[in-house]
Amino acid sequence: MFIVRKGDIPLLSRRFKEAASRLLERHEGTPFEVRFWGGERLRFGAGAPALSMTFRTRRALCDTLLRGTLGLGEAYIRREVTFEGDLEDALAGVFELARSAGPVRSAQAVGSRLSRLSRLSHVPPPPLERGAAGLLDALGIGRRSGAARREQRAVERHYGLGNDFYALYLDRRLQTSCGYFRVPGEALDDAQAHKIALVARKLALRRGQRLLDVGCGWGHFMFHAAEAYGVQCLGITLCENQARYIREQAAARRLPVEVRVMSHEELEAEPRWDRLVSLGSMCHAGERRIDVFYDRVKALLAEGGVCLLESVTRAQESPWADPFLQAHIFPGYWPPSLRGMASRAATRGLDVLDAENLRRHSALTARCWRKNFLENRDKIARVTGFDPAFMRKWEFYLACAAAAFRTGHLSFIQMVLSNGAPRDYPLAREAPNAVDEASPRERAPIVPAAQFSLWGASAPS
Repeated sequence: MFIVRKGDIPLLSRRFKEAASRLLERHEGTPFEVRFWGGERLRFGAGAPALSMTFRTRRALCDTLLRGTLGLGEAYIRREVTFEGDLEDALAGVFELARSAGPVRSAQAVGSRLSRLSRLSHVPPPPLERGAAGLLDALGIGRRSGAARREQRAVERHYGLGNDFYALYLDRRLQTSCGYFRVPGEALDDAQAHKIALVARKLALRRGQRLLDVGCGWGHFMFHAAEAYGVQCLGITLCENQARYIREQAAARRLPVEVRVMSHEELEAEPRWDRLVSLGSMCHAGERRIDVFYDRVKALLAEGGVCLLESVTRAQESPWADPFLQAHIFPGYWPPSLRGMASRAATRGLDVLDAENLRRHSALTARCWRKNFLENRDKIARVTGFDPAFMRKWEFYLACAAAAFRTGHLSFIQMVLSNGAPRDYPLAREAPNAVDEASPRERAPIVPAAQFSLWGASAPS
């Protein structure tokens, strides 16, 4: 359906409307409506619209056309784009619409398409300095040296927002990776306990093994490995607030768990590790350093050792990454593809033992995070002092994540690798997924949020 409400002055050109109408016909997802500042509107999909998105200014439309999710997200933060209906549903409609438009094969095609749409909508381009900055970000210019230091600053910028902040919307174990849901409505705490147990089983942990956790977060996988399996653990993180929490918890529980604030590139290659795990940290390496990440996995894993890597993924790799995520949430964040993960492992002589797509679990996890965030919105703002713009930015990010996983725009791959023939690894796939093996047990109370120290006094830009 294609509807344009008439006004005294047409705000969108005839050619723009014709181009939009061709796009409308190909949209088979959730029906929704796009409204413009002068009253004109477009309907996508068959049937009555389930939700709507309103561009309240010409600048908001221009930014979205030229800068994708970055322009849309920043317009949402400024309240120049509003939504009626659930934000996740609206963004899922946007992702479905992007899919129906067909693949874009090159950066040049992207620029050509966006410039053409901008001219058709009679909207001026953004200021030169903003456009140039976006181009430099997209091309990766200015990131040719000090990549490891930039990764550390990016990780600290995200996870250094404060344990108080994360405790108010994550699960009680502060897991920033997806949970593992037995049923869709399962509690987030239970799903994250299942996930920890699943990873332990896929690694085939045994007493006396030595485990390296790369990007260990707040350490609860290591706590489980040490408590349930008698494994000695070393975690490496780039965030001092996470390391302090792990040291306090390991001491309180009397567990053989050590943590160091360092990069995997700084860790000595000897002794090598029986087991290695990295739950989501690979994306922080970025496109230019992901091969270094795999080199280090090969170097650090003992002969016959097993590792589990998990990562947000996309269907095909390219230098482009989500601009909103890069600018506001995870600077330098770059998701590989399933093919890229497997080929990098094979190139280094690592065998793929198992691979599983946890995309649906990631969508459910992001939805739980967003629900907790919205329910605790006032408390988060009061405890952290973050301003309304930061709160809208984080809400947009969580809704985007849920929508991207829900529509298949992104996936989440968990891959088990071995360095040569693995020792004592289960023969049947049913064993790693068995439901009757050890689940996380809390032998000491998890530190409540009120006891955390606040590391982020103000919202970052």
